[in-house]
Amino acid sequence: MRSVTLALMLTVLIAAVASAETIVQLPDADTWIWPGQGPFGSSQQLRTNNISSFDQRIVISFDLSSLPQEAIVNTAYLNIFRYDGNPGSALECEIFRVTEPWSESVLVNSIAYDDAGSYDQIVVTENGWYEFDVKGLVQEWVQGTYPNYGIVFFGTGGSGLYQNFFSREAASEHPNLVVDYDIPGSFGQSTFGAIKALYR
Repeated sequence: MRSVTLALMLTVLIAAVASAETIVQLPDADTWIWPGQGPFGSSQQLRTNNISSFDQRIVISFDLSSLPQEAIVNTAYLNIFRYDGNPGSALECEIFRVTEPWSESVLVNSIAYDDAGSYDQIVVTENGWYEFDVKGLVQEWVQGTYPNYGIVFFGTGGSGLYQNFFSREAASEHPNLVVDYDIPGSFGQSTFGAIKALYR
């Protein structure tokens, strides 16, 4: 009887551990900056390149207030759709954490960000979806290590000129953040305690 009870409790525990929550969040703001131009907060496109004389950078923020502070982030991906760009180019893009509040309706020339190291890098070559792995950054936001002011990404290498992505104002293929997470609770501890008690 004890072995049956133990097996049942283990089955329930495994099911609980395996269960995770997933949210798909659309941006609450997005734009691209081009010194001396814009603002582009209402644009249907987001543009970046690797040309110093243009210095176009994409800025996006997501409201993650629905995630509890104790959430353990399993995966987090920023997905963005490239619909047009310089033919035959390969643009290396890196993503960084923004360090100041901003508004898409007025942001024009620059955005402050932590340049100590990028969170991920992609190489853009053709139309389609691209994803940045931002698990570490989302975890830092959720647990309050850093305030959530969003991200900035831009071309840092490669041979590419412009690359155009759809913004949240586009008709479809909007940027999105997909976060898979667990909420630790007392269930696991109480269940393990009950299992141990069977052998006392």
